[in-house]
Amino acid sequence: MKKKSFQIALSAVSAALATVFMIMGLNVPFMFISGYVFAGIALMLPLAENFRAGGFLAYVATSLLCLPFGGIVYFYKLFPFVAFFGLHALVNSFQTKWKINRWIAWAVKAVWFVGMLCAEWAMFSEFFAIPFAWIERWIYLIMIIGGAALFLAYDLLMIQAQRLVDFYVSKIDRGGKGRGKRTADKDRNAAPKDVGDVFDGFSQNNRAEGKEAENPSEDDKDVDKKEDCGEDGNKGVDGQ
Repeated sequence: MKKKSFQIALSAVSAALATVFMIMGLNVPFMFISGYVFAGIALMLPLAENFRAGGFLAYVATSLLCLPFGGIVYFYKLFPFVAFFGLHALVNSFQTKWKINRWIAWAVKAVWFVGMLCAEWAMFSEFFAIPFAWIERWIYLIMIIGGAALFLAYDLLMIQAQRLVDFYVSKIDRGGKGRGKRTADKDRNAAPKDVGDVFDGFSQNNRAEGKEAENPSEDDKDVDKKEDCGEDGNKGVDGQ
């Protein structure tokens, strides 16, 4: 019950933060893009506990709460969040759960992202000022090529952000009293010890291999001793 309460609280905090970031993005011109990014990161909170239903409800709540605070007037700014940015973290979570090949997943998500950009232009092009006429003539081709490249960088960034959110949420969860001792001990052993481990999953293995190289095992020492004895024994025979 306490575990469920923690997940619901995460969803509520997620919706509140995402709403604040999106309202700022809708109404503050220089926060237009950053509003999407930070709102997307805020929606990762319940996903850190694998509470995908909570993540979806937080997305729906954010979309609805933004409407009276600029979402209706500036719906062309809210549309990318509703159509893509608000759901991206949830889709990544299902990709991890179902273990979908990352390149197949990236291709599908890239088409989704480019499709959102094209739909945005088709419906709301009158709200955007284009400095050069040739850009407007080639706008869809630019969106397809540039959008796919931009999405690759964005997707990698958000995957790393989700790992960081998972790390800090696990710290908060272990610090509470909602879990049993056995579950807490198990998670304590499985969870990364510092932020560096979030981004470098192989660092511990590399350190372990280095220690093995510096401190050989007992079996290796025995083999070395046997080889040394054999060499001494041969020398003794030759000397006789």
